Amino acid sequence: MRIGIDGRKLADFGIGTYIRGLLGGLAEIATDETIVVFAPAAARSLIPAAFEHVVLDAPHYSLRELLVVGKAADAAKLDVFHAPHYVVPATRVPLVVTVHDLIHLRHRNPLGRTYARMMIGRAVRRARRVLTVSEAVRADIAATFGAADKIVVTPNGIDAVFRANGPRAIGRYLLFAGNDKPHKNVERLVEAFARVRAQEPAVQLVLAGGAFERFAAREGVVIAGFVQTSEELATLMRGARALVQPSLEEGFGLPAAEAMACGTPVITSLAPALVEVTGDAALHADATSVDALRDAMLRVLRDEALQESMRVRGIARAASFSWRRCAEITLAAYRSA
Repeated sequence: MRIGIDGRKLADFGIGTYIRGLLGGLAEIATDETIVVFAPAAARSLIPAAFEHVVLDAPHYSLRELLVVGKAADAAKLDVFHAPHYVVPATRVPLVVTVHDLIHLRHRNPLGRTYARMMIGRAVRRARRVLTVSEAVRADIAATFGAADKIVVTPNGIDAVFRANGPRAIGRYLLFAGNDKPHKNVERLVEAFARVRAQEPAVQLVLAGGAFERFAAREGVVIAGFVQTSEELATLMRGARALVQPSLEEGFGLPAAEAMACGTPVITSLAPALVEVTGDAALHADATSVDALRDAMLRVLRDEALQESMRVRGIARAASFSWRRCAEITLAAYRSA
């Protein structure tokens, strides 16, 4: 079987992390299938040597993208084509699509919401298998678009660089890792941290992953900005007193899983996917409440026995998330498609 995978976002974070992890997991599996990765020339070093590379680039979120990628898929004589995002090409090849979440349906821009609903609906209709990363999102997709019988949960994996032993950043700080989109709830986190700081003046809040310049003047807030490598992020995670992920919605919550693997206590919101992924290894708080976030952060900072218990449970829970497992479930979906 010839399996095509759209790898045009291979070098990115987010979906790029998913594609790199999936390809690495597939490379570990002894299989007769041929994997064909469609990606820009510059991404060759990110593709396992045993896989075919078709050089392809096309502007994302465009009509041209649907046609160019579809034409390339048809020409490659594939048995199945995997779109790792909800924009699926116009092709005769049987499709598998990954829908990571439905957050775009809550987009502040009405045009953005309309586009997302149209494209996700099209993807769900056209694909023979719809992959997603958590049971919470599976239920959300089924409730919104139907097709429950063809939705398959393929949980994300955790890169080996995220481990408890390794270099760690020095300091007494809480860590947020992610972008500054509204659903990440960073504004409320910073407000809650100000109340933590009033009681624990030596603690800092490190914001990593986005620009966050609007918080630069806040006392105790450190702007780490875009983190260049996974190794750098793991170092930050290992040094943190806790990672705080107060998102109002998530598809999976990979930073929380990575922090658990690093032996770092994790505080999350009550978002269903975050509770599902972290289970009893994390402290869950109502992230719509500044006081609830404050109380959770203070509790972890002050309770060393709780910190140690969360470290032990987090490492154990993180061990269940591997890219090989993700790849095995995904390969079964390719075959059934």
